Amino acid sequence: MLNAARLFAVAALALGVAAAAPAPLAFVPAAFAHGMSQHTMWRSSQLVGTPVFNDQHQQIGTVTDVLVSPAGTSAEAVLSVGGFVGGRKLVAVPLAHLAMMTGHNTMMMHGATKAMLQALPPYVGGGSG
Repeated sequence: MLNAARLFAVAALALGVAAAAPAPLAFVPAAFAHGMSQHTMWRSSQLVGTPVFNDQHQQIGTVTDVLVSPAGTSAEAVLSVGGFVGGRKLVAVPLAHLAMMTGHNTMMMHGATKAMLQALPPYVGGGSG
């Protein structure tokens, strides 16, 4: 009888622990589902300081920060644009608009010009970081 009580207690404990265990994540990022590994991703620390060029091979800015939404559904790059005469200005652009030029440690923003970036509203900081 004592063994049956122990068996019942162990079974109840096992069921209780199993019920308390977190459910496996149903969400698998598309990048990993399609075989992308961490080796093909960029760390934000690798992006900060990276010069940004346009299609005419003109440097139009430098990445100064990377912002990610709380849900992780969107990301922006903060660029330092401008020069000595016009003064430096920080602007935020969708990170998806930038392409990393592998092997060159630079980024490309197709179709962009210095004037277009200067016309953007200034990034004034904020966030919780």
